[in-house]
Amino acid sequence: MIYNKLPVALLSLLATEDADSTNAQIASFLMEHAHEAGDLSIKGLAAACHVGTGTVSRFARDAGFESFAELREAFAEAGEGFDRVPGNSMHDRTELLVRAVGGSVTRAAATVDRAALGRLVADLHAFAKVGVYGLLKAQAAALDLQVDLLSLGKLADTCVSVADQARRIRESSSDKLIIVFTYTGTYFDAVEVGDALRRPDRPKVWMVSGDVRKPPSFVSDRVTFASDQDRLGHPYSLEFVAGLIAQEYAATR
Repeated sequence: MIYNKLPVALLSLLATEDADSTNAQIASFLMEHAHEAGDLSIKGLAAACHVGTGTVSRFARDAGFESFAELREAFAEAGEGFDRVPGNSMHDRTELLVRAVGGSVTRAAATVDRAALGRLVADLHAFAKVGVYGLLKAQAAALDLQVDLLSLGKLADTCVSVADQARRIRESSSDKLIIVFTYTGTYFDAVEVGDALRRPDRPKVWMVSGDVRKPPSFVSDRVTFASDQDRLGHPYSLEFVAGLIAQEYAATR
């Protein structure tokens, strides 16, 4: 898994909260002191952020954790979050990055499941209500598709925060199409909505993913492509597939 639940939760919260909100201040402190956060007690974090322990508990829940203890455990599991290209100069690093990004897009183009993509485009025509979601970098692909569809006269909703995405999916019913961009196929590990997606009136859920493992049972269908599951190729291959979806939608209007 490229990103565990911790950066997904904290970075999406920072992207959606006011900069001076209490939640944003706590999240900023945790990101800035990530190497120490695993040893912090709830009282220690509350004191460092000048808030009460109840506020810290609410923050943990707002960030998508069941408790502060689960949040602290996530810090222990967090690893390095950035892949460096090994060049000794800017020129070398540019060439290596271009090769990595270009290779990931070329591989996606050669291996994308075109039959499945055609079925997804047909569903885009069939459903009046559409939601397009992703986490962190995958959300860039969701936004790309939202903008392209809007340019074609098709409205799709999206949002950044994990909590908001979970709420919108939970509130969706069988008249809505949900498209999830997830490079690793692990979107529903962070957005825990499986109970809502097992209802008889659940929305239709599509995955667009670079991982070919079997998805959760509530995923109706998926568009897959081959990927190295590395950070350098993410999210460019997802964005390419998002662009291809928009192009095929436009071609079949």
